[in-house]
Order: sequence, then structure tokens, then C-alpha cells
Amino acid sequence: MRRLVICLVGCLIISAAAWAAPAAESKRMAHAKDAIADEHWVSAIADLKAAADDPKETSRAEAMFWLAHCQNQTGEEVAALQSIARLQREFPSSPWIRFAQSLRLEIAQKLNRDDVLWQMARPARPALAPAPPAPAATPAPVRPRSPRPTLAAAPLPPEPALAIPPPAPVAPEANVWIMSPLPPDTNLRIQALGSLMQTHPDRVIPLLKEIALDPSSPGDGRRAVFVLAQSPNPQAQSSVLEVAKLAAEPVRVEAVKELGRFASANVSRELLDVYHVGTPRVKREVVTSLGERSDTSALLRIAQSERDVSVRNTAIVTLGRAGGRDELRALYKAVPADSRKALLTALFNAGDEDELIRIAQSDRDPGVRTAARTNLRLLGTAKALAFLSKAR
Repeated sequence: MRRLVICLVGCLIISAAAWAAPAAESKRMAHAKDAIADEHWVSAIADLKAAADDPKETSRAEAMFWLAHCQNQTGEEVAALQSIARLQREFPSSPWIRFAQSLRLEIAQKLNRDDVLWQMARPARPALAPAPPAPAATPAPVRPRSPRPTLAAAPLPPEPALAIPPPAPVAPEANVWIMSPLPPDTNLRIQALGSLMQTHPDRVIPLLKEIALDPSSPGDGRRAVFVLAQSPNPQAQSSVLEVAKLAAEPVRVEAVKELGRFASANVSRELLDVYHVGTPRVKREVVTSLGERSDTSALLRIAQSERDVSVRNTAIVTLGRAGGRDELRALYKAVPADSRKALLTALFNAGDEDELIRIAQSDRDPGVRTAARTNLRLLGTAKALAFLSKAR
């Protein structure tokens, strides 16, 4: 799971980099990208090294990023980290730095460098406000003094020279892990947290939940929910349920989708708990998730009790997709007029030709009888076509 999450997030970022609007590139860079697309990493490395070393190459920063990517693909992690460090050193303001940071996190995960991952995973510290200036003191009145004889000032003894120790030597390996100072990037932070989920769930899960519940960034919240949902940890799954109840609406919708995919026997009950506190959009997503789980009894309860027409009709149509023929037949007698069309659609989805024939023969509303015949014609079964031929 840990590798899956970081690969998914890393691939998304690398794909975004590939589609970033490039400047006019050389034939050498175009050839290298073709090789990358075909996963011919060694061939691409040769072209990318030449491009990165050529002062006339207009895409040197991009070349260094793709060089690091290819080196990582061939198992040359040290060389990849050195290429990232070079990119960081020679092009500190390049937009490719951000993609290189993502690649560095992927390599850190492969090498079990949790210390490096935590550098990015920890929340950014808020900047400290400068202390207000102290009020100027009111000078005391100066009293005139009688003149005194001037004394020669004694020379001060020279201060002893301070022994400053030389800086401790830094291992060359450590330098490649130093990250460029960038504005806070929650995407990278989520990627790092996903990499740490398996080894440090107790620390990671609350941080991901905090991102998911932040109403100011629903896009980041959805990504945090995805990472939480990949973990089998019960605390992570309970966090997804909490987010489904409390977060901003787009994040709640995403949490409901993930919640519906859990294998727990209590999922339907939990989805109904979310349904009772949800907005219409969240309720419709709950209905969809219940349909994917073929929970016809829960869908019937919603169809019978929901006052919002759009939600009720969604539940009825989904009930048909879930194969709830008996539930739809029981619902037919009590369904409101504004849900009759949805019920006929649901019977069509369930393939219930017998009930459609009965409605086409006996319903008091001629519009409903006509709609039932239309659905029978669309079903096209032998029994439906035989009925229609006799009814002419």
C-alpha cells in the first residue's frame, strides 16, 4: 500500500510535468522524451546528460529533472539524487524544482529514509509576528553639574581571541537530501505522509485528517481522503467516516465514495449515518455507494422516506440497477406522482418485464401506461414484444 500511494501521487505529478507548456525544445530533448515514453531509460539518459551539460540548451532544467527520473527508473538512486541536487543548485527558481522534490520523496521512500520524508510531512510553522517596538523612554531632566577635573581613561585590556572550532565535516551523501526552500506545498506533504503511513500510522493519520477537514482547501482534502482510504488501519477508516460527516461538501462526497469501497460489514450502517446528516449531494453519493454494494433494503428505506425529489428518484433508479425487483413492486403502490417515471426507469433497469406489463395493462394514468409500453419496447424481450403485439 505504501508503495502504491507514493507511486500514484508521483505519477500524477510527473504526468503534470510532462504536459507543462514547454519552450521550443531541441531535437535532442524531443528524442529523449520519445525514449522515455517507450521506457528506453538508458537511451534517454545519454541524450539528457548531453542536454544538461550544454550551455546552449534552452531546456537544461527540464533535462536535469528527466535525467533524475530515468536514473531512478534504472535503479541509480544516488545518481538521481545528485541530478536533483544539481538542478536545485543551478536553477533554484525553476518550476521543475517542485517536480524534483516529488521525485526525491519517492526515492526517500524506496530507501526507507523516514527522516527525509518527515521534513516535508510536518506542517509548516506559522511565521512569527515581529514584536512591537518598545515605547521610547522619556528622558529625565538634566541637572547642571559642577565642573570636575578630567581624568585620563585607563586603557582596557585586550580581549582574548575566541577559539572558533572549524565546522563539522558534512558527508557528501547528506547534501543531496537538502530540499530547496519552497512555498508550502500540500501535495508534496500528502505524498510524504502517504509514504509514512505504514510505519508511523499514529502520527500520520491525524495529520491527514487535519488536511481533509480544512475547509479552505477541498482539493487537498480529497487527496488526503484518498490516502487515508488506502490504509487498512481501523483508525484511518474511522477518520474517513468522520470526514464524510464533517468536512466541506466536495471532501465529504469523496469520503463517501471511499467509504463505500470498504469491506467492513458495518459499511451500510455507516453510510446511512452519513446520509442522515448529509446535504442532497452527499445523500445522492450515499445512494450510489449503497447501490454499488447492492444493499436493496437500505435503498428501499431511503426511497420510502426521503422528501427531496432528486434524492428519492436517485434511490429508486439505483434500486433498479441493484436488482431490487421485489422492493420496487412494494414501492409502486406508495410512490408519489413525481417519482412514477423514476420507478418505471428502475423497473426497466431491473429487467422486470412482468411488472411493466402489469402497469401497462392496469395503471389508471394513461401517461404511465404509455411510458410502461415504451420501456417494454426498449427491453425487447420475447414476452414484452408478444404483449405489445397483442395490445395493438
